[in-house]
Amino acid sequence: MGDYLLRLMIALPLVCALAVALLLLWRRWGGASRWPALRRAGAPVPRPLSLLATERLSASAMLAVVRFDGRDHLLGLSAAGLTLLSSAPVQPASEGEKRT
Repeated sequence: MGDYLLRLMIALPLVCALAVALLLLWRRWGGASRWPALRRAGAPVPRPLSLLATERLSASAMLAVVRFDGRDHLLGLSAAGLTLLSSAPVQPASEGEKRT
């Protein structure tokens, strides 16, 4: 019985220390965001492409503002296809536009 308790007193703190070390490493390396297969269902996925706004001009024409690779792109969409109308770097928000 004494031998069992001695082994338990040595093994239990080692296992706990290993678990804490793994959790700290997990947080440092980005957790589930680095491994999509481990991400929870419904968690937001970081995307390099985002649709900022759309405006319908007619039944078959539309404007869209898309952010991609640090630039905002104004796209014209119609039955004939898609056309890049304008492209500009993303502007930082000014003091008046910042939301709190």
